[in-house]
Amino acid sequence: MNAARGPAAAHGPTWTKARLERVMALRFGIGVHGGPDTAAAAEAMGVSRRTVQRWLHARHGRSIAHIPPRRLAELLALLLPSEETRRKEAQQAQYAERAIANLGLPKRMGVKPAWERQRWLEAHLVVVLEVSVGPSKIRQLAVGRASLAKMGEFQRRGRVVDQTTVPTRFHATALTHRVLTDLGPWRFQAGPGQVLQGFTQAWLADAPATHLASTADALQRAR
Repeated sequence: MNAARGPAAAHGPTWTKARLERVMALRFGIGVHGGPDTAAAAEAMGVSRRTVQRWLHARHGRSIAHIPPRRLAELLALLLPSEETRRKEAQQAQYAERAIANLGLPKRMGVKPAWERQRWLEAHLVVVLEVSVGPSKIRQLAVGRASLAKMGEFQRRGRVVDQTTVPTRFHATALTHRVLTDLGPWRFQAGPGQVLQGFTQAWLADAPATHLASTADALQRAR
């Protein structure tokens, strides 16, 4: 796949005090005073609570957080889906691309019966849902066979902020991998109670906007 990288690939988020507070609250929970649980953050990162409080000290929310680059890297390691998860995503995307190529073989020579039994060759919806988690908003990808019932299910889980329909489950897998790759610096692994499913396919809502239809078109042109 050689589709053009999305806008998120060029740079990561700006780590302001407000963003660091939101991320820590999502990862470590809310403290007794309504902000992030600095004690839990300190324990997880192997520093003192006072150190975490110092990172969050600033004149206003738009001020750059005082967290050193090394500690920020450690925090990101706690937030991101595991390396194994990301490796599996890449493997699934590679399989999907091979399957898409096989669909073009004559006389359906490249079609496996299991794909038809599982209805993977039917049109699929890919949507971005926005979900409120306390004072924060997170977004996540969701995939399902294209139908009004499935769209209704998605709408009950969160607000649909972007959507497109692709020809098969394999196209959906390739598209989700591209989006998640482009949103890499903004991703985090949601916790229990934050989303219904898709825990590893979530990101902070302050990320650049997705454009699923145009990304899907770019992938198709690159094949």
